[in-house]
Amino acid sequence: LPPVDPDLYKDSHPLTYKNAALAFKGDNLDRYLMGRQFMVLLVVFVINQCSSPLNPKVDVLGFSDGVKFVFLDIGLAMIVFTCILGQLTTQVNASHM
Repeated sequence: LPPVDPDLYKDSHPLTYKNAALAFKGDNLDRYLMGRQFMVLLVVFVINQCSSPLNPKVDVLGFSDGVKFVFLDIGLAMIVFTCILGQLTTQVNASHM
């Protein structure tokens, strides 16, 4: 999006102008974005921990030991699942708006 001069809305939207001035003052936006990234990291980590197998030695759908190690023990399947449903879909939807 092209940058918009905030002074255009100073008189028509005074409350929004004050809130935006506070949000963009200093490095508040950078702090928000960094905090958001840490929150996404925490959510992905917790989802992967919650979905890890309790006993990796159990036979799952007849998969070989290598497939079980890559997808279940390492958590690659949940990483892919979380990225597709939790992040990529929302970013694609947001990019169309």
